[in-house]
Parts: sequence; structure tokens; C-alpha cells
Amino acid sequence: MAQKAIVDDIKSADRDDNKTWERPDKKALLMVNQSAGTGAAKGKVFQIISELVQLGFEVSTFPILPELGITSETVISEYRQRRFKLVACIGGDGTLNHVINALMSITGQKKIAIPIIYIPSGTTNDFAKTLGLSGDIDRIIYGVKHGRVYKLDIGSFNGDYFNYVAAFGAFTNISYETPQDQKNALGYLAYLLNGITSVPMLLQSRYHMTVTHDDEVEEGDYIFGAVSNATSVGGFKTQALASASLSDGLFEVVLIKAPDALQDIGEILRAAAEGDFNNPYIKVFQAKEVVFEGSKPVNWTLDGEFGGNIKDVRITVLPGAVRIYAEE
Repeated sequence: MAQKAIVDDIKSADRDDNKTWERPDKKALLMVNQSAGTGAAKGKVFQIISELVQLGFEVSTFPILPELGITSETVISEYRQRRFKLVACIGGDGTLNHVINALMSITGQKKIAIPIIYIPSGTTNDFAKTLGLSGDIDRIIYGVKHGRVYKLDIGSFNGDYFNYVAAFGAFTNISYETPQDQKNALGYLAYLLNGITSVPMLLQSRYHMTVTHDDEVEEGDYIFGAVSNATSVGGFKTQALASASLSDGLFEVVLIKAPDALQDIGEILRAAAEGDFNNPYIKVFQAKEVVFEGSKPVNWTLDGEFGGNIKDVRITVLPGAVRIYAEE
């Protein structure tokens, strides 16, 4: 279920359809990742530009072309002096992650003042689904015109930022190791296929960690861990995540310990997916801050993208740091 929109103090951008066009007096930045998902971004570009111009915005538009050095980070850094009133991106959850990281880095603050339009066109769009964003331009423009936004918490991860999940362990590598052409051709099926082929190796991996939160300390060998602010991760929903609030200053943490018998792992994962947390190997709790100290570096994923091979991690919630336009 989509989270309920919070109407923040953004002035409505309603337009008078009978009024003749005037020179735009506000600036907007639009970034487009056409390679995300099925490539649906291309068909939405003209419509969003047209609608924003009618709302009085001068729109600067850039494609995301990492191979040429054109990324969300480089574009936002280069054009920061233009004092944009709005930033928009078309792409997947990973695209939004880059946009928010770039905006956070240039503000030097614990929140972003500029509201963001997120038009999802990725493969799984976990975060977009949590917010109830369909990618329909007419509906998102309604939200812009009426000043309707989600005021959302984000996570700080050793100085980087994530919108909805930081995770390690079983299956978390699938999102960033699946080739983009497979994602485009097969959609979420590509994730499942990659998961199935890598299951034996992934489920035998153990990660010894000490986890500290709210004056409590957990220590053990884990096969999976996630700090989340979404109702869906990797296309799957669990009962724990379904009740998550995106603006309560708390993240949901799921830790799954490795059992002594390998054959028990399937039952543990099934229990986790069904929200059965009576299983002694599953620990679920909420926290404002969590510290992971590993015996060796571990691969992490942030919002479905590679987050680094890191030994020690500190994750902190930044309450209400981001405002994203809601649909009608």
C-alpha cells in the first residue's frame, strides 16, 4: 500500500489554462536515464518538459550517460549555481539514489530544500511502489500543481546516502550484478533467474558481525541483513516491511542468522518472507542508528546498487531529509 502523502509547505504551481504563455521565471533540472528498466523513459521526456514549461519552469534536460562522464552527480554539481526550484529524474530507484546523493553532497546540510519529481522507469521500482508512484505524468503533475509531497527519511551510510535499503548477504548482489540488457529484456524475471543460479553459493556464505543499536549488542554469523525504509525490497514484500512508516525517524532492521544445518536455510527464508518472526534465527527491530562491525569486508548494496566492500558500517536515519512529489 502506498504511503499517505504529506502536504508540505510548497506553494501550489497551479496554472491558468486560459492564460497565454509567458517567459518562464523558475528553473528546473531534468535528468533522464533511458537505460533503466525497459527504456520507457524516452516516451515521457517531452510530456514532462511540456507540462513543466506550462507551470512556468525553464527546463534544463540531460541524459544520464556514465560512459561519457554525464552522471547525476556531475550535472548537479556543474549546474548548482543556477538555483533550481525543482529537480526531476526519470529512471529507476538507483537513478534516484544518485540524484539524492548529489543533492545532499552540495547542500552540506542534513536535508534537501529542493523538491524532487521521481518518474520511475526501472525494473523493480521498489521505492516507487512504496510511494505509490506509477510514472504517470498527468498524475505527478497534479501533485506538483497542488504542492503535494512526501516528506521522507533517508539513511546515512558511512557518509553516503540511501533512500530505502542498505543490505548485505544472500541475494543482495543480484540487483547490481544482473547485466542491464538482461534486466531490460526480462524485467524482474532476470533477477529471479540470477537468484536461482546463485542460490547454492549465496546461502553458504556467512558474515560474522557485531551489530550495535540502542545500547544493545548482537553478535553472530549472518546470511542476510537489511536496514530498510520501504514496504518492498527486491520485488518481495514482507509483513515487517508492509507496516513501515517512511517518516517516523526510524528504520526497520532485519537480521537472519546462519543455522548450523544448511538445509534449514530455506525454511528460515520462507518464514522471513511470510513475516513469521518467531523463528529464533530471525531478528527484527527498529532503530535510529545501527553499527555493523565485521570480521572482514562485506559487499553492501544501497538502493539496489553496489555500495562497496566494507568492514565497518554506521547507518543513521536523517528524518524528513527529502521531499518527493506525490501523485494525485
